[in-house]
Amino acid sequence: MSEETEQVTHKPSASGGEFLIGRKAVMTYRNAGEGHIIVNHTRVAKEYGGQGLAGKLYQAMVEYAREENLQVTPTCSYVVHKFERNPDDRDVLRR
Repeated sequence: MSEETEQVTHKPSASGGEFLIGRKAVMTYRNAGEGHIIVNHTRVAKEYGGQGLAGKLYQAMVEYAREENLQVTPTCSYVVHKFERNPDDRDVLRR
């Protein structure tokens, strides 16, 4: 499957959830109170690195946060970096 056809799946749970692209990539978060999530981990399998999969997970997470009116605290270095480079996404960043 090419990058363009890779689909992000969201699997929420009572304590948090994850965004997945098959077994290739995952971004996890945990619930941190009403209207607040902490994004704590992003991983892409080595053989799929450099294909933009982490970026797709990031975009899905930001869209989810906007749709659900959530504020995001990133503790994952990748997500911290993405917020620094994408000021238009900071509307969901918890200050």
